Amino acid sequence: MVMTKMIEVFSHEVVVPVAGMTLVVFLMVCDILSGIFKAVAMRRGINSTIGTNGLIRKAGVLLALLVFIVIDSLVELNLVTMIPTDLLSIFKLEETQIGLSHMMLCFFGLFELVSLFENLGEVGVPLPRFISKFIERLRITLEGEE
Repeated sequence: MVMTKMIEVFSHEVVVPVAGMTLVVFLMVCDILSGIFKAVAMRRGINSTIGTNGLIRKAGVLLALLVFIVIDSLVELNLVTMIPTDLLSIFKLEETQIGLSHMMLCFFGLFELVSLFENLGEVGVPLPRFISKFIERLRITLEGEE
């Protein structure tokens, strides 16, 4: 069961996906700790500028997520309606609500997870081969877009 919390904003219910937000915040904390561990392990020392920039970016992500949550509640967007009803009934997803905030929670969670794995891989923690290959492909793709 997915945990949610309702808050009233401008006399309108805002449904907060607590479990998703908790997971993203947990991944952010793990990423911060792995970044500190990487800086110490690679004998670079902890750089306050890099740390501050990272924290500002993470605060921006959390703020963006909160904005998406409010927008989802006000617009009542449900992305499940784009899936054919036959397919929904096969997977028993007729009553499922997936808004823009849920999609953004997934994307930001994946970004944090990739960053965490990058930090661990750079320190020398053995990672499964499929994760290493995925991170390398992602890095090549992102470098090509710059």
